Amino acid sequence: MHIIKPYGLRMPDELRNWLAARAKKARRSMNSELLLLLEAAKQADQEAAA
Repeated sequence: MHIIKPYGLRMPDELRNWLAARAKKARRSMNSELLLLLEAAKQADQEAAA
């Protein structure tokens, strides 16, 4: 079983509010929305490096 350790993340209120609104619109948690954005950024970086 894979255990993911919690990671405390501090961010400006404006960014947090944007993330919360985006997550709510997509009916996802803020954590899920953040992971989606990070995975998309990672993929874009990998494609740019290729």
